[in-house]
Amino acid sequence: MKLIKDYLLKKSMKMVGSLALFLGALVLFPNSLISGQQPKCPDELLK
Repeated sequence: MKLIKDYLLKKSMKMVGSLALFLGALVLFPNSLISGQQPKCPDELLK
């Protein structure tokens, strides 16, 4: 029983991780396409 529980937990964590990456990509790509450039830090922060 414990083996099945561990397997399901690992499987679901992997699914959640890949889903988060996929959703992040879906959010980031249209934003960069709309703005036409990558988000940049202000010059004051880089000094």
